[in-house]
Amino acid sequence: MPESNGSERHAAMARGLMDAVRARYGDRLSAEEEERVADELRRMVEAAEALRRVPLTNADEPDVLFRPYRGEG
Repeated sequence: MPESNGSERHAAMARGLMDAVRARYGDRLSAEEEERVADELRRMVEAAEALRRVPLTNADEPDVLFRPYRGEG
């Protein structure tokens, strides 16, 4: 798939998400806040696409081992 199609799809998805944000919170956001939210949504859509490109199977285990903090001593 050509990169422009992916970029266009990402932009469309980010616009759709921004439309949802405007519908719910638009009356409480300044123009500057709206632009910051839109920028963050674009970054999130691109990050999500990058994660989707990582090939995984059901046999792949998490990379991070969780060890709860139990305090000193």
